[in-house]
Amino acid sequence: MADPTPDTVYGQTCSDMRATDDISFKLMGIVPLVSGATILTLFLKEHPGDPLPVVGFALFAALVTLGLFRWELRNIQICRWLRDRAEALEKNIVNAAKMPTRPGSPSGIGKTEAEKWIYSVTIGGWLLVPLAVSRFDRPGLCVTYVCIATAIALLTVFSAFTSVRNKGQEKS
Repeated sequence: MADPTPDTVYGQTCSDMRATDDISFKLMGIVPLVSGATILTLFLKEHPGDPLPVVGFALFAALVTLGLFRWELRNIQICRWLRDRAEALEKNIVNAAKMPTRPGSPSGIGKTEAEKWIYSVTIGGWLLVPLAVSRFDRPGLCVTYVCIATAIALLTVFSAFTSVRNKGQEKS
């Protein structure tokens, strides 16, 4: 099998980048939309008598969203690696042709920051649902909820501040 040409590698890199972006944009649209619709439904329903189902559902939804967030951080990391690879392949062509380089993110806020914000806000919204629609008549349920919600919130904050830079590829 012949070695791939730089054009082939570049073409595949750009294709892979589009695929990761496509997945990201679909998730960024679906997760908040489904979450918002569900939260709105809970608010429009009569006040539930038993807070346990609301607490259970909200914690489940927050954990699923956190799982998608963690998966998406890996997707962002792969996309960043693909962008770095494409930039390295473009470097000679862009410099030789005196073409403009890729613009930076507006105000330093790009895809990564936007996704971290969207997922963090969605998880926070889920964690607030039980406090907004339920009365905690049972102290044990309240304590359990606060402990689990705090753990999820801390994991979300940790995830939001996790670097997605590839090791050995740090830019100065």
